[in-house]
Amino acid sequence: MVYSETRQKLFVAADKAASTLIRTIGPVFIVLAVTLIGLAVLVYFSVVFPFFYTWDDDYIWTKFSYCLGLAFSVYIVVCIAFHYYMAVRTKPGGVLNGGTTSSDPNDDPSIQDLFLELEEYQEFPKTCKKCHLPKPERAHHCSVCKRCVLRFDHHCPWVANCVGYFNHRYFVLFMSYLVFGCFYFAAIAWQPFLQSIDIDNDWRWWMPRPYVALSYLLAVAIGLSLGGMCFWHYYLILTAQTTVEFYNNNFAKNSALQKGESNLHNFPTYSDTPHGQWKSLGEEHGALYISKYSIFRRIKWIPFDINL
Repeated sequence: MVYSETRQKLFVAADKAASTLIRTIGPVFIVLAVTLIGLAVLVYFSVVFPFFYTWDDDYIWTKFSYCLGLAFSVYIVVCIAFHYYMAVRTKPGGVLNGGTTSSDPNDDPSIQDLFLELEEYQEFPKTCKKCHLPKPERAHHCSVCKRCVLRFDHHCPWVANCVGYFNHRYFVLFMSYLVFGCFYFAAIAWQPFLQSIDIDNDWRWWMPRPYVALSYLLAVAIGLSLGGMCFWHYYLILTAQTTVEFYNNNFAKNSALQKGESNLHNFPTYSDTPHGQWKSLGEEHGALYISKYSIFRRIKWIPFDINL
């Protein structure tokens, strides 16, 4: 018994230390991500783009392809930068701030106002065991941010933010554009890469060889690793799950199989009815009513953002 209590205390202490470390080094990961992406963009426009696209005054097709390639490249870079910024800066949505993007603490309702609002309802919602606040459906407590997050997926150190209801689309689109950019970079930059590692050949670019080689290797590695994560999130989107819910579903499925019971996917699918109701495996649920606070505003909760 003493050994079990000691082990549990060590586990809790290690979990707190890991959460504190992740929260502390979040800005470092952001700076590192911006630096690596910036290096790749600089290598692309200074070496790869001039190598692959040429401007010839005698042929209008080369001019057209040059302008089209430049516009396409700038578009991809802008999309990566925009969605990364939005994933970092957008609040994922919590019990007290309702996903507002304002950083003014005065915009958040007080706990007293929240519980006064609850008195109007017959059934008291679930309560988080850690922050002791009302817990909406599909909300989970983040041990790093120490608060409940609406439709919590995970806490990402690369954006120093939770991925939740209001910034999930930005996170997924950032990964999508970044993966596409990495594969595009790898597809057209292989010749400059080979020249950069061949020290016997003359190097006619102002960008040093090691930076070109490093950028190419990073593009391949990030494209493969992040590509798998990106496809994983699209699978979760199509199955109306978050990462947390996926593991909870698997645990429930395995438990049901061990007991000889059937286990069904218990997450709702959106039915386009006049009232925007949920239909979950034959059981109808009314629309969720919430006021100006995050869990009381009348909204239509769909499994994923339509704009994805």
